[in-house]
Amino acid sequence: MPLPQQILVNRAETIVHQAFQSIQGQLLFYQQLRPFSLWDLYYGINPSIAPHWFQLLNYQTILDYDNKASVARKVAEHAIENVFPNSYFSVADALASEPEDDTVWFIKPTYGTAGKGITCLTTAQLAKHHLAKHHFIQQQVTPIDLIDGRKYTARAYVFVHNKRLYLFDDGFVMIHGVPYQAQATDHASQVDHAGYHLADGAVKMTRIAELPEAAQKLAGIRAALQRLQPALENYLDASSVTAFGLLGIDLLFTPDHQARFIEINAKANFSHTEQINQQLNVPFFAALLSQLYTERPHPRLQQL
Repeated sequence: MPLPQQILVNRAETIVHQAFQSIQGQLLFYQQLRPFSLWDLYYGINPSIAPHWFQLLNYQTILDYDNKASVARKVAEHAIENVFPNSYFSVADALASEPEDDTVWFIKPTYGTAGKGITCLTTAQLAKHHLAKHHFIQQQVTPIDLIDGRKYTARAYVFVHNKRLYLFDDGFVMIHGVPYQAQATDHASQVDHAGYHLADGAVKMTRIAELPEAAQKLAGIRAALQRLQPALENYLDASSVTAFGLLGIDLLFTPDHQARFIEINAKANFSHTEQINQQLNVPFFAALLSQLYTERPHPRLQQL
């Protein structure tokens, strides 16, 4: 069977194996396929993985870019504008920006995903807030595009390999379960997407490709990712012929289809609903595996 003899995976295992099955016809005439791993070192080192294997880039770099505050600092250091919301590392600095009274602020932990640990405050509440260690402040993005009056968060899929950055031509969307009010600070309106996997749940999941004006929205993501590249320099440098990286970039769209990134997930989850797995996650891995093994550009991965 035209597949690598060794495939070691401890995240999204089913997705990866289905992706390999979908591309095996492309590998019929290849011999001695390089072993492949998608091994998160959070669960420990696997001594079987050798330097010549395809594998995730070094773990410290992954952790650095999974740290939301670290990424915010890189964006500030490179003076990158109109990509991420304004971010602050003290209450005093946020208030010094002279915000409006009805501005909403997101207090975010430096690590975490799926909205865990995020608190929303008004400017008045922020003035009385003690910023805990390992947290930072992000200003609300406004105005934002809505679906049926509800906020939604999208995620772009990014593949990094051999010092090059590639954007996949689709991503997912989480549509919140309650109507959106821009000045609201409740978790359900601003953050919560728990229960997306439930067929009868209030939170719904779809793909970017299914959104109205999807082509314009994807162009907005490409433009924002292009501007972000200087802040990704260390991540790109850590990649090589064998070392690759996967980024899930969470974002909001403005009404005119511009993308505003809100966080980078360097340890992104790639297991969702069965529909998203089959229509998005498996095709994403199939595209990157095809490109790794055939060494030919894949049409669904656009190099920036």
